[in-house]
Amino acid sequence: MKLEEVRQRLEQLSAEDLRLVAAQFYKMLPKKIAEEKGADRLLGDPQGFLKSARAARFPTLPDIDMVEFETRDFLDNAREQRYFAPNRIISKSERGKWRYVARQLYKDWSLLAAAQPENLAEATKALEDLYRILCRGCEVYLFPSTDTFRAIGVAQPEFLEHLLLLKAQHCPPNEWISQALVLVHGGAHGDTTTTQLQDVFVRTLKTTELKELAIGVISGQLGRSPEMAACGGREESASGCNNRRNILRLGFQTTWALGEKERAVQWLQTRARGEENAGHLVMLFLLETKDREIWMREYETIRLEQPSVTENWSKTFEHAQHQGELPAWRV
Repeated sequence: MKLEEVRQRLEQLSAEDLRLVAAQFYKMLPKKIAEEKGADRLLGDPQGFLKSARAARFPTLPDIDMVEFETRDFLDNAREQRYFAPNRIISKSERGKWRYVARQLYKDWSLLAAAQPENLAEATKALEDLYRILCRGCEVYLFPSTDTFRAIGVAQPEFLEHLLLLKAQHCPPNEWISQALVLVHGGAHGDTTTTQLQDVFVRTLKTTELKELAIGVISGQLGRSPEMAACGGREESASGCNNRRNILRLGFQTTWALGEKERAVQWLQTRARGEENAGHLVMLFLLETKDREIWMREYETIRLEQPSVTENWSKTFEHAQHQGELPAWRV
């Protein structure tokens, strides 16, 4: 019986029957459960019990001034490598506790952001600073661990999604999208991939309007860097080439998320045309969608135009043809 049904039944009972029911319920409770749940306090002072129960549901908020001070202190110590290298400020025995400090700061700011809207902007800024220093700690020695997100027990995609959702609550959409893209492509660390971070971004685009804005910003970024398109094979251009392909994937996935599949395919084909191995990119990105019909159609088209590309995808094509679905592997 659901709680609402219980309430309706109780309203129909007389005072005498209510006393009888309450007594029988009390007898049914194991002594240990009755003590843990406060059954005696409920009988002695029902209103007082309810007030204390409500208070227990809302944890005591940390002092924002103290959390702000601790955050500044943590960030300063991290930047100066005091959690990693010997120094006179943080003892050797205390350096290993950095992950507990970072974890607690993450919890405190998240709690403050959820409970006090007036502190949302400040909490978001602090969490972004914390996110960035943890990313930096995966690249250089700031902490004893170089997998900082795993060390504090918060996966990078989880942290990023939480941060993006907070920023979306108080940033103008265009500003939020630009900032989010910087965070997404700022680097994937540990066992996290850029694909995972991009998927987080797409999930946070909650409305059609946001998706359209994101597509516009991404298209603009691709348009501003045509010199990357050739990716001429030089070592110094490899990073730019990889970044461009990451942006291509994100733009395609965002357009696909609108539910306009043909538009997404056209968007990808148009912007991948000048890329090295453009046909391979189209096949690869379409494979992620698991749309067998569109993948096989584009395979046939590319086979006529670029037969050497489809040679690498022949096993995928055979699997899709015989099994009726796209495989999980990638070439």
